[in-house]
Amino acid sequence: MTTIARRTHPEMESTATAAYGRTTASLRMWSLAVPLALLSLMLASGASGSRAVGCRASQPANPTGRATQLVNRFFVLLSRKDRAGLQGFLSPGFQVQRADGSAAEKQDYLANLATINKFQITRLRATRADGTLVVRYLAQIEGSVNGKPYTPGPAPRLSVFVWNGKRWQLAAHANFNPLTG
Repeated sequence: MTTIARRTHPEMESTATAAYGRTTASLRMWSLAVPLALLSLMLASGASGSRAVGCRASQPANPTGRATQLVNRFFVLLSRKDRAGLQGFLSPGFQVQRADGSAAEKQDYLANLATINKFQITRLRATRADGTLVVRYLAQIEGSVNGKPYTPGPAPRLSVFVWNGKRWQLAAHANFNPLTG
């Protein structure tokens, strides 16, 4: 853009020259604002992680260590009948399927917790894909479920944990009767 500067008075610029100065300053501001806005967007999207729910859980090479901690935490909370702890530990969509055929969703489960006097976890194996941790193991329990004594010996279990963007939560738990000869 070519401008011809005309002076009508020695101390005053013409309106064309003043407009040119404002346009140049405005263009300079935009040339700085656009890259800064793009940089801000790139940094914000990188900081939020790749999942919509927030930061991703770290991906250990062997998920068994994390799974062992989570399964033991579940049984400790259950053995203490820690409803407040379980409320946060169980995902909103939690479901349980018991060996006796009974099942429950989160609220019903919390209202009717099993009594666990003693437990032992063995043969734990875990697999992981993104925000899901699937764990199978044997659990030997002494206690009662639905008011009935429960001491079946090492019984197969399956627990599924999900990463909610901040922490692992138990989404599903199933126990099965041990095989009898």
